[in-house]
Amino acid sequence: MSFWTEQDVLKYIKAHGLPIASVYGDIVYGSRDSEQYDTTLCDCGVKLCTTGCQRTGCIFCGFGAHLDKGEGRFQRLKRTHLKQYDYCMGGGAYDIDGFWKPTKEGLGMAHCIEELNRLYGKDFIR
Repeated sequence: MSFWTEQDVLKYIKAHGLPIASVYGDIVYGSRDSEQYDTTLCDCGVKLCTTGCQRTGCIFCGFGAHLDKGEGRFQRLKRTHLKQYDYCMGGGAYDIDGFWKPTKEGLGMAHCIEELNRLYGKDFIR
């Protein structure tokens, strides 16, 4: 699959009726910024896209979270997977050397996000 494009993958999934994770939504013709259609009469440059997430990655990863537009990844996680959100945000503590680390109660990301928002402005990460 290394040479397959995103369009190749989406076309294959749609053509074969393969199930995909619900966070991706549906596969439709169109683009995120324009009208979306379930079918098209020709392959006239109209691309396939998903109505939900475009990429998922690690559910708890904060890399690039400050670049999220609209609903932030952690806001979406809270809406779609509350137990995982609670684990991600809860817990955490400083160790004896003064480093913030996860605990058995959770990863403690709420503290990290609060500190980043304090340093870089409200809603730097949502």
